[in-house]
Amino acid sequence: MKVMLVDDHAVVRAGYRRLLELEPGCEVVAEHASAEAALNALARTDGRGVDVLVLDLSMPGRGGLDLLRRASLRWPALPVLVFSMHD
Repeated sequence: MKVMLVDDHAVVRAGYRRLLELEPGCEVVAEHASAEAALNALARTDGRGVDVLVLDLSMPGRGGLDLLRRASLRWPALPVLVFSMHD
């Protein structure tokens, strides 16, 4: 499973990377600190090479909800796992 991580905190991304890569067959293939960077990366490959998008909802600028909305419209088959500190 190839994962793209999106979170504006480098320490959080590093922690998730570590946890995910402990799982056999799981590989973090990309990390981005913003929704804009993640959308640009997905667009460059038309979503190929990523099996699941793992993202934070709370990011400055274009947030995780906007990324979720745009990614779901353009790549509807791409699974998304959302994490957030909000209920």
